[in-house]
Amino acid sequence: MKRKREEGSAILVVLGIIAVVSIAIGMLDFTASQQMRSSQITREMLKARLIAESGLNKAYNSVKKDFSKVSSGYTDAASFGDGTYAVKTLLTAGNANRVQLVSEGKCGLGKAVVSVDLENRPITTSDGDTADDYFDLLFDLLVGGTLDLKGNFKANVTDIHANGNATITGSAETDAKTVSSGGTVTWKKPNGTVTLLSNQSSVEILSDALVAAINQFIEYAAENDAVYGSGSDIPSSPPGGVAYCTGDASGWSRTGSGCFIFAGDASFQGNAVNVSSVDGYPAIIVLGSGEVKFNSGTEVHGAILVPNGSVRLNGHAAIYGAILVGQGMTGNGTADLYAGDGQGFNLPPDETTTDNVVVTAWH
Repeated sequence: MKRKREEGSAILVVLGIIAVVSIAIGMLDFTASQQMRSSQITREMLKARLIAESGLNKAYNSVKKDFSKVSSGYTDAASFGDGTYAVKTLLTAGNANRVQLVSEGKCGLGKAVVSVDLENRPITTSDGDTADDYFDLLFDLLVGGTLDLKGNFKANVTDIHANGNATITGSAETDAKTVSSGGTVTWKKPNGTVTLLSNQSSVEILSDALVAAINQFIEYAAENDAVYGSGSDIPSSPPGGVAYCTGDASGWSRTGSGCFIFAGDASFQGNAVNVSSVDGYPAIIVLGSGEVKFNSGTEVHGAILVPNGSVRLNGHAAIYGAILVGQGMTGNGTADLYAGDGQGFNLPPDETTTDNVVVTAWH
């Protein structure tokens, strides 16, 4: 009996030892599993951050080349390595040149978010070639159709040309050196020092070069936020010295300092115009095909360009600068024309603005 009891005790001891060892092994296995799981999560978190940073770098390089992408809410998403990234844009209220890019990376159970604050500091450069800053019109007065000046008209200019007939009657007088015409030149009281040339070759009115020059002014107005939907919105001194009206010009006050461009018709009948150009730019550019009227009391200092329409001068209007008219030009009363600053006008600076995107903070 005693031996049997000893054998039973031994068995219990062995079973106890086996149980303890099993529990220890189980605990070690659990601990190892937890450590492996923790290591896996750590690796996936690190991968997720690297993936997020990769997506952010890709987005930054894209925006750096063209900052305008952020205005429409730049986004990007793609698979990368063992995970994915998604980039979104957070715009800064009230400042179009500041933005934040946020990238979220995922890899398995790992997630990470990184972001960068960007600011665009545009760099403006000039071509530095002053020879390109002046547009020569070749004539003080160039008319694409007939020229008919009546009354006590006076012109202190150098060269006048009309592609149609040129008729100067009444008590008109001029200090012009040359009056030429594609048709006939009729002058009631010619000055003996003036050369009259009939049947001359037609002169191109709206050349490609002039179109490019006018477009340069329009682009300059846009760069300075000086594009207006109606004449009533145009300030007397537009920013940059150039205003571009895309709509009805009737609300314009007809006074100011600058270059005033009208996309359509603009007739100033009933009100005198008093405009002085800035920086040698044209004073008035009308691109419509209608008749532009300048009445008594008008005084314009700077070139007037009406490349598609016609011009009528009524009463005493004084214009100091070159005039270009696409169709015909008529004048009554005592209108006076003066050469002003010469047969042409200055162009706005030919500048190039490039994005300069800098990082202000990483998160």
